[in-house]
Amino acid sequence: MYDLDQNEIKNLIKKVKKLEVKLKRSEANRELLQGMKEKDQSLLKMMRSEINEAMKVIEEKNEKITLEMEKSDKLLLNILPVRVANDLKERGTTTPEYFENVTVFFSDIVDFTKISSKLSPTVLIDELNTIFTAFDSIVESNNCERIKTIGDAYMAVGGMSIPDSNHAKNMVKSAVQIIQYLNERNQTSDIQWNIRIGLHTGSIVGGVVGVKKYIYDVFGDTVNTASRMETNSERMKINISDATYQLVKNDFTCIERESIKVKGKDRMKMWFVEPR
Repeated sequence: MYDLDQNEIKNLIKKVKKLEVKLKRSEANRELLQGMKEKDQSLLKMMRSEINEAMKVIEEKNEKITLEMEKSDKLLLNILPVRVANDLKERGTTTPEYFENVTVFFSDIVDFTKISSKLSPTVLIDELNTIFTAFDSIVESNNCERIKTIGDAYMAVGGMSIPDSNHAKNMVKSAVQIIQYLNERNQTSDIQWNIRIGLHTGSIVGGVVGVKKYIYDVFGDTVNTASRMETNSERMKINISDATYQLVKNDFTCIERESIKVKGKDRMKMWFVEPR
């Protein structure tokens, strides 16, 4: 045993008490640190949860934006050629384009004013929508494309967006199939629709008209002549110019007509395409 005097014992007790205080402080600090750690972990967990929720919301919004962009792109492609639609999306502008060799199709409904006056607006629009949707399907299946409709008039072009040496053949084929479609439809429909069709081959210029409301249109003498071919056609007949005839005479049976004086031009040779 150690032999300690009173002073040494007192000093030793003081040291022990100081040590106890330090131990208590150390324990308190440990508890504080542990509490802070647990609090930080809880806060971190909550922040991660909030970030995950925010990411989900962002992903959902991105999906909606992507869907809306796809709808917008589809709508643009429904009214504009691919190149023009891409130009407008990427640059906001597009330049007119020259097409050297294409075939233009025009059709017009015979007695449209008389027939439409007997129909309600809803029925009339539904009928036109049904007919023109079928025309679109036929035209597209033959690698041609619809340009526009104006009332009961329908206009399409072959060989424009994608150069095609068979543009005249494909456009005449579309015309034949359109006549066949209407003949079949008229057999079961209460409303009888008959059309005149005209085609001409040549060069055109295509471009967007307008700034706020984009309208794609084509211009040139070829367009005007195709319109004259339609005007000088007959009920459920396909009237083609000599320029178009020269390109399709080996593919279709054509009947030569007497030359006809065309507005703004001299007399022109025309041909009726016989349905197959």
